[in-house]
Amino acid sequence: MLLTGFDKSEENQIYSVVYSMITAINKKDAEGYIQTLDDYFIKSTYDDKEFIRKNIDEFGYVDLLEFKVLSINTYTSYANYKLKHTNKNKEQTTFFGKMILVRSEEGWKIYYVSEEELKIEE
Repeated sequence: MLLTGFDKSEENQIYSVVYSMITAINKKDAEGYIQTLDDYFIKSTYDDKEFIRKNIDEFGYVDLLEFKVLSINTYTSYANYKLKHTNKNKEQTTFFGKMILVRSEEGWKIYYVSEEELKIEE
């Protein structure tokens, strides 16, 4: 975890949400995963919460490789990330992109995640 010049409390809350999201995916905890996500993200990615509940076992395993908060504003925060996803067939893919988090009454929630596959040449 790389802390920057931001308000440490805010930055720690953002890191906590991202780590909670990954932990929930890895533990197949659908409700825990849903709690980290903004309703817009759920609707645009999965259509509804029920999809997550029914399919969490198919989500594979995630290792966060890098995460850096770029900015923290009153209602939004922006970050870069890189992660490794292992599917149920043990195939690994590395993704990177940007993440937007929004502040809600419950705290920070994941609003948007861009996803680009990292091509590794052998």
